[in-house]
Amino acid sequence: MKKILHTDNLTLYIHKRRKWVFQKIYRKKFTTHDLTDVLESMGMKEGSVVFIHSSMTEFYNFQGTAEELINSIIDIIGSSGTLLMPAYPKCKFVPERDLSNPEWIDFDVNTTPSGAGYLTEMFRKYPGVKRSINIQHSVCAYGYLADYFVSEHHLSMTAWDEHSPYYKLFLKDALIFTFGLPHLLPTVHHCTESLLRTRYTYFQHFFNSEIEYRYRDAEGNVAMQRMLFPALPRKRKKKKVIERSFDKSQYKKTKISNLHIEMFRANHLLQTLLDQAEEGKVIYKIPSSKPFMINGKLVKVTC
Repeated sequence: MKKILHTDNLTLYIHKRRKWVFQKIYRKKFTTHDLTDVLESMGMKEGSVVFIHSSMTEFYNFQGTAEELINSIIDIIGSSGTLLMPAYPKCKFVPERDLSNPEWIDFDVNTTPSGAGYLTEMFRKYPGVKRSINIQHSVCAYGYLADYFVSEHHLSMTAWDEHSPYYKLFLKDALIFTFGLPHLLPTVHHCTESLLRTRYTYFQHFFNSEIEYRYRDAEGNVAMQRMLFPALPRKRKKKKVIERSFDKSQYKKTKISNLHIEMFRANHLLQTLLDQAEEGKVIYKIPSSKPFMINGKLVKVTC
C-alpha cells in the first residue's frame, strides 16, 4: 500500500484526496466577519456561553487568522460572555513511569500543548485564558464564567462528571459549535455515561480502569489526581439516528463555502440523551447495551 499511496495511513490518504477534490469544488472565500455573522444567525450574542470544536484543516477558504476569529467572537459575546474550547493533551493516556521521581510531571496546566487542533492551541496561549486540570479532557476558558468552568476539574472522578466544564455547559445551556466536523457529536454527550454510571450497570462498566497522574497547577504546585477511565472500545450509532431526537430549534446546521457548521444547545443535547437512556435507548453500537437490559430497560445498579 505504501508504494502505491506513498503512506501507510489509509485514512489520512482518503482525507487528503477528499480535501483536494473539495478544494476544486468549493472556491468561495469567506472572512472572519462572514463566519461570525453565521454564528450570530445561529444564536450567538452578547452574554453567550460558547464552546467550539474545530478542524482548521477545513478552513482552506478562510481569509483570516485564528487570532482574528477568537478576537471577533470575544467582541460579540462581550464582558458578560464566556468562550471555551477543548485543550486535552496530545496523549490522554498516562504512560508507565516512576512516580517516585519528583521531577516527573504528566500534565502542566500552563505549558502542556493542546492536542485538539490549531485553533485550540492558539486559544490556550491567548492572554487571560484559564485552563482546567484534567489529563483526559482539559478545557480552556476566557471571560465572565471562566473560573466557574475550569476551577473544579481536578476534583472529577471522571472527565465529564458534575465537577467538569462539560457538565457545567449543560447547566449554563451553552451554545456548542462545531467547525468542519460534520459527523461529530460534541464531547458533552459523554456526561451521559458519567452521570448514569452509578444508576445503570451498562454505564457503570464503561469505567473499567483507573489512572493516576501528577500535574502542575497554574501556581506551580504539584499534586496527584486519580480518575476512573473508560478503556472500553466505543462506537456510536449513525448520527442521523441521534439527530431525529433533537428539537430543530435547539440544533442547527449550515455551511459557509466548504465549511460545515453545527450548533447544539448543551442543555437540550444532554437532557435528550439522559431521557433516552431512561427509556432504554443508548447512542452506542459498541459496547452493546443488550446484555445490560431486561424488558427493554437498562438494568439498575444494586447496592
